[in-house]
Amino acid sequence: MSTSCRSLALALTIAACRDAPTAPSTPVGMFDAFWATYDRDYSYFAYKRINWDSLRSVYRPNAIAAASETELIPILKQMVAPLRDLHAWFVRPDGRVDLTYASNAGVNWDAFVWTRLTDTCDLVYAKPELGHCTMLGLGYVFIKSWSESHFTIADLDAVVDRYRDAPGMIIDVRPNAGGLDKLALALAGRFAASQTTIGYIQFRNGPDHDDFGDQITRRVSPRGTFQFLKPVIVLAGRGSYSSNETFVSAMRELPSVTILGDTTGGSSGNPAQHRLGAWQYSVPRWIEWTADRRVIEWNGIPPDVFVPWTQSEVSSGRDPVLSAALARLRN
Repeated sequence: MSTSCRSLALALTIAACRDAPTAPSTPVGMFDAFWATYDRDYSYFAYKRINWDSLRSVYRPNAIAAASETELIPILKQMVAPLRDLHAWFVRPDGRVDLTYASNAGVNWDAFVWTRLTDTCDLVYAKPELGHCTMLGLGYVFIKSWSESHFTIADLDAVVDRYRDAPGMIIDVRPNAGGLDKLALALAGRFAASQTTIGYIQFRNGPDHDDFGDQITRRVSPRGTFQFLKPVIVLAGRGSYSSNETFVSAMRELPSVTILGDTTGGSSGNPAQHRLGAWQYSVPRWIEWTADRRVIEWNGIPPDVFVPWTQSEVSSGRDPVLSAALARLRN
């Protein structure tokens, strides 16, 4: 073992001690680091019945033969493909994201039809990806992501406050693929009459694939200047993922809320980002359950009211999910 750095002053002038760990630079070294990180942190090996040791045996010889990082990345993508995990992605050096899995489930939202219909209510964007309007006397709120780069909790509150006197509200999150739980749960708190359990999470924590930390109960509490307790319908479907499923999971536990549309996409992971040479990759770290102990990953969250999405209606310029929500609230 080499000698340690002698003092703080010396540490500030020397980049690192001689025995400080360095990132692997060879393709096989990168492969081993990638495999070990997933082996330590990935949360769904046991749930998905994945033999990660076997996948290492299959793909490591290819990594040994790889001549560069460019040749290694496709090998790593193939190795994680059996996980069928939307939160397992790679980020290229130029910032573009490469998914290792994409769902082929149909989405119950059509941008062209939706734009034409919301033009009739003069939908306005309070902030990027946060729109609203009055639709047949009801508040209509459209949230395309839960991204803090687009809006804040204060922006969400301002929209809710605007429709305080509306007899009901529709919150449309059908094409919302996620973002920050903080934003999603803050909005849910505007519709909660009391503190409500909305689900559970557990993080990987230990060397074995079924080692987890303590289960954490997730709750939503009333917040904001007032609680909107009149009827609310949340529109959801197969395009609803990740933190958006946390939002749906929360809203479905509130007495005044109905989830309408289709089952959500079924992907929750709370991924951490890691560097691999000039690339980056993500590793999902938790399991998330709904309040009734349903694992969200691969299952999704079923609606209270299922509404079929038919191409014939869409081709005719109709949105059957939005129409059903309007009819239900007006009745």
